[in-house]
Amino acid sequence: MPTATPLPHHLLATLLLLLLLLASAPRPAAPASTDRAALLAFRAALSPPSRAALSSWCGPLSPSWCGVSLHPTAAPAPSPAAPSVAELSLRGLNLTGVLPAAPLALLRRLRTLDLSANALSGELPCSLPRSLLVLDLSRNALSGAVPTCLPSSLPALHTLNLSANFLRLPLSPRLSFPARLAALDLSRNAISGAVPPRIVADPDNSALLLLDLSHNRFSGEIPAGIAAVRSLQGLFLADNQLSGEIPPGIGNLTYLQVLDLSNNRLSGSVPAGLAGCFQLLYLQLGGNQLSGALRPELDALASLKVLDLSNNKISGEIPLPLAGCRSLEVVDLSGNEISGELSSAVAKWLSLKFLSLAGNQLSGHLPDWMFSFPLLQWLDLSSNKFVGFIPDGGFNVTEVLNGGGGQAQAPATPSETVLPPQLFVSASVNTVSWQLDLRYDLQAATGIDLSGNELRGEIPEGLVAMKGLEYLNLSCNYLAGQIPAGLGGMGRLHTLDFSHNGLSGEVPPGIAAMAELEVLNLSYNSLSGPLPTMKFPGALAGNPGICSEEGCSENARTPEGKMEGSNHRGWLGGWHGENGWVSLGAFCISTMISFYVSLATLLCSSKARNLVFRPVRVEY
Repeated sequence: MPTATPLPHHLLATLLLLLLLLASAPRPAAPASTDRAALLAFRAALSPPSRAALSSWCGPLSPSWCGVSLHPTAAPAPSPAAPSVAELSLRGLNLTGVLPAAPLALLRRLRTLDLSANALSGELPCSLPRSLLVLDLSRNALSGAVPTCLPSSLPALHTLNLSANFLRLPLSPRLSFPARLAALDLSRNAISGAVPPRIVADPDNSALLLLDLSHNRFSGEIPAGIAAVRSLQGLFLADNQLSGEIPPGIGNLTYLQVLDLSNNRLSGSVPAGLAGCFQLLYLQLGGNQLSGALRPELDALASLKVLDLSNNKISGEIPLPLAGCRSLEVVDLSGNEISGELSSAVAKWLSLKFLSLAGNQLSGHLPDWMFSFPLLQWLDLSSNKFVGFIPDGGFNVTEVLNGGGGQAQAPATPSETVLPPQLFVSASVNTVSWQLDLRYDLQAATGIDLSGNELRGEIPEGLVAMKGLEYLNLSCNYLAGQIPAGLGGMGRLHTLDFSHNGLSGEVPPGIAAMAELEVLNLSYNSLSGPLPTMKFPGALAGNPGICSEEGCSENARTPEGKMEGSNHRGWLGGWHGENGWVSLGAFCISTMISFYVSLATLLCSSKARNLVFRPVRVEY
C-alpha cells in the first residue's frame, strides 16, 4: 500500500491555528425567529379570548407588534436578521390564564416586562429572563407566596411591583433582595406573618429607595433592620396589624421623605428621633394607639407638608416650637386628647390647605386669625370645648373659601364633594434621576365645621359671604340671633347645618334659590315664619313658629334636647322627647314592673319576709 505523504510543518501549523480560531470564535446566534417564536408561544399559552388582543403578532417580528419594543439597531445584536425584544408592555389587555414563564424565559435580552392590570393567575415563577430590570405584574390575580428563589433568579432587577394581587402566604425570613433593587412594592395583597428582618441582603450598599408593604396583614413588630437601609426615601407600612413601638432608629434614615405607618396597632410615643429625618415631607401615623405629648423636637422638620396623627391618644397642648414647621399644608390631629387653648404656632402655618382638630379637648376662644389662611380649603374644629363668639374677621383673606384660588372654578358636582375628606399619597422611582417622585391628592369639599362646641352670639355676616363654601356646619352650639340674609348667595353650598342652636327670626327666603344645596338642617331652633321651600322635609322640625300649608302653630313647643327656659342641653332632653312629656303608658309599665319585682322578692326571700312581717313587740 502506498504510504501517506506527511504534511509540511508549515501547513500543519496553519491548520492547527485555524482550528484554534474556530474553537475560540463565538457560536452562531440563535435563529432569526427565536424571539418571535417565544412571543408566539407566549400568546398560545394564554386563553383564547386573550389571544385576540394580540392579533397584531403576525409576520416578521417588528416594533409594530402590540406592546413589543426592540433593541435599537445601534446596539450589538446577534445578527442583523435577528431583532431581539427589549421591552414587552401588555398592560390592561384583560389577558387571562397562568403566567407563561417558559416562553418568556427565551427572551434572553428582555429588560422590561409589564403585564399589569390583567387577569393572570397562578403562582410566581423563578424562570423569568435574568436580564430583567423592571418587572411589573401588579393588578392581576396571582396567588401563593413570593418565592425565595425570585431575587436570586433576577440579579439585575431594580424595580419589582407585585401589588394588588392575591398573594397570601407569609414572606420567608430568608427572603432578601439584591443591592441593586431600587423599588419593591408588595402592597394591596393579603400577605400575613412578620416583616422579614433583612429585606435587602446588604443594607449598607443597598440602592433601595421605595419599600411599600401597605394594605396587607403583616403582624408583629417593625423590624429594627429596616432602619439600617439608609438609602430609603419612602417607607409605607400602613394598613397592617403591626404592633409594638416605632423603632427609635427610624431617625437614622436621613434621606427619608415619606413615612406612612397609619392604621396599625402601634403604641408608645412618637419618637423624638424622627427629627433626624430632616428631609421628611409626609408623616402619617394616624389610626394607631400612640400616646404622650406632641414632641417639640418635630420643629426640625422644616420641609414637612403632611402631618397626620389622627385617631391616637396624643395628649397635652400643641407645643409652640411646632411653629417651625412652616411648610405644612395638611394637618390632621383629630380624634386625640389634645387640650388647652389653640396654640399661636398654628398661625405660622401659612401654607395650610387642610386643618382638622376635631374630637379633642381644646378650649378657650377661637383666635381672630382662625380664618386668615390664604389657601385654606377645609377647617374642622368640631367636638371640642371652644367658647365665646365666632371671630368676625379675616374671611376675605381665604381665597379658596371665597371661590378664588387663582382661577375661576366651576361649581362642583355632587360626586366631587368628598365627605369625609380623603388624602392619598403616591410615590414612584424616577429611574433617570434615581429619586423618589412624591405627590399627594387631597379630595375634600371646601368647608368649615365648628359643630359640637359651646359657641355663642350671632353668626357673622362674613362667614356666610364665603362664596366658595360647599359645606358649613355650626350645629350643637348656643348661637342666637337671626340667620344672616346673605346666606342665599352661597351658590356652591351643598350641606348646611345650623340645627340645635337658639336661632330666631324667619328663615331667609334666599334658601329656595340655592340650586346646589342637597342637605339642609335648621331643626330645633326658634325659627318662625313660612317655609321657603318644600325641598327638604323635616329640615325645620322642632321650630315652634314655622308655618306650613295648614297654617302656623299657636302652641310653641320647646325644641328637643333643650331645657325649657334655658339654652343648655338637658339631661335626657329635660324629661321630654319628640312627642312631649313621658307618656302615661310608660309610667304604668314601670309601676307594674316595680310591683311584681317587690312581690317576687317577698315570696322568694325569707329575710325579706321576716323584715316586713316581723311581729311588733309591745312594751309596757
